Amino acid sequence: MRLPLVLTFCFVTLACGPSVPSYASSLFEGDDETWLISGNGDSTRPTFMATGGNGGNGNICATDATREEFFYFVAPPKFLGNVSSTYGTRVTFDLKTSSQFMLLKGRDVVLNGGGLALVQNFKDVPGRDWSPRSFALDDKSGWLLDGSGELATEEQVRTVLRNLTAIRIRGEFVDSPRNVTCLDNVYFGTP
Repeated sequence: MRLPLVLTFCFVTLACGPSVPSYASSLFEGDDETWLISGNGDSTRPTFMATGGNGGNGNICATDATREEFFYFVAPPKFLGNVSSTYGTRVTFDLKTSSQFMLLKGRDVVLNGGGLALVQNFKDVPGRDWSPRSFALDDKSGWLLDGSGELATEEQVRTVLRNLTAIRIRGEFVDSPRNVTCLDNVYFGTP
């Protein structure tokens, strides 16, 4: 049984990190929080790093295992379902990558739901130091319909949020194997 959607708050504690109101968050303070990796050969779980995150605490990382496709960090179930109350809030996270050579463009954040896929693209590639990213969950923030490239309407964004089935954050930015990308401080539905 799914619990009703409620706005949760993450208060300053050793287990939670900085105080940021959100629908769901992953700060990676003790493990990988069941995040997965897609599109990276046989590698389906990120590596949990107990230190080195943005703020010095934990984070998750993945090493590119194949040149054939982009790999993505895939959010766990606590981020998914009917998240319609998050319309107008933000998704934020921090990324860093190990290399800045032979860079690739791609679909950087993908939200799937209600038979649609919405895409956001970064203006620049994450750096070798932590690079914060933030996108509003609305029709004014440049979400594109995957495949057509058309700007998503308010109704299309709301359709995805009513039945959110996947959140994917791209982890591959370099056209060579063995580059490493790390993710930290993911907040979904924050003001």
